[in-house]
Amino acid sequence: MGRIIAWMFALWVIAGAQWAEAVKVENLYRASFDVQDQTPERRETLAAAGLANVIVKVSGSQNLPEPERLNAALGQANRYLQQFSYENAEDGYQLNLDYAKGAVDTLLRKLSLPIWPDKRPQVLLWLVQDDFQQRQMLNLNEQESLLDAARRVETDRGLPLSLPLMDLDDRLALPVAAAWSLNEQSLQRASSRYQSDVALLGRMSITGSGQWLASWLLMDRGKLQLFDGRGANPEDIVVSGLNQVADYLASQHAIVASPLDSKPYYMQLDNIGHFASYRKVLDYLNGLAMVRHAEPERVLGEQLRLRLFIDGQLQQLVDAIALDNVLQPNSAAGDAKQQGVMYYQLPPPENNVLAPLMPVNDGSLKQSGELERGGEERTQSSDAVVIDASQTPQPPQ
Repeated sequence: MGRIIAWMFALWVIAGAQWAEAVKVENLYRASFDVQDQTPERRETLAAAGLANVIVKVSGSQNLPEPERLNAALGQANRYLQQFSYENAEDGYQLNLDYAKGAVDTLLRKLSLPIWPDKRPQVLLWLVQDDFQQRQMLNLNEQESLLDAARRVETDRGLPLSLPLMDLDDRLALPVAAAWSLNEQSLQRASSRYQSDVALLGRMSITGSGQWLASWLLMDRGKLQLFDGRGANPEDIVVSGLNQVADYLASQHAIVASPLDSKPYYMQLDNIGHFASYRKVLDYLNGLAMVRHAEPERVLGEQLRLRLFIDGQLQQLVDAIALDNVLQPNSAAGDAKQQGVMYYQLPPPENNVLAPLMPVNDGSLKQSGELERGGEERTQSSDAVVIDASQTPQPPQ
């Protein structure tokens, strides 16, 4: 790949303490190639390879289906192509192939592959190395070849990465000795500066035969994963380790479609005291990739109970909500798995400018404006409207 590359995801150093625990990954449905010319023949030849790359990124899985199932789709890769473009590069051009999201998602379902939504946890990457000469913490911004290797995985797998500053504060929080021993307390302490829910610490060393070995500690919201790797050089080690991390995170967050007649889950929310809160919750939940449909069941005071039809597992939805920090678990959240109910609350609003929701006898919602059937709100001074939530919902089609 040429050096002048429009990387899909910026691998950046965080300058402050605040950053999102999940980021929206751009260009998941794009594949890029270095080419010498702009001929249609070359573009059509690369269409199948580009579609295969996109399937890996979107599904989160490197394990593609059997060739006979996959080749039928790859043989018609141009049917999935939405647009293409060229950019100047050092040795020619960079060809960008953009595939249609809806068509690719449908293909993944046909191939029984999951879909990993574009909101993904960002991985804070720490590295310590022993090359016989010295044992040291590495600053990837000063290691061009290692940085390029990390960027390749970031692009190929849709795995958002971030780097610590590696200043004095970082080196005091995660000393070389603690990093080499894969000390989880030190890793957590050093990563907390960046408010990181997912941190990765890699330990690399060279053997007498010239082979490189690695041990990795992945800290994912308090859960620990240990795994090993080996390679011919440090760059291979980084690529292998980050691919394993991508595999793991995809296994936790990628969604497998559920049957349309699957039973709903329930969510109970507190602090829903205003119509704006009600709309915020519904819009947020219905906007999640794994939520097929969310609708109110009943309201009691400032407490709202919802029915949710989802794809995937309940824990995956809990994890997706945790990444966004829009809803907060409340004191009853510990019983969610046992009861199939999720307990959350909205943070108290700073300014309560809209009239509160009020319970009515049939379990519906009432507000001092009127919500028309088309979903638009209009003010009406004389009569209030009832939003009927008492009917038993049908699974979405």
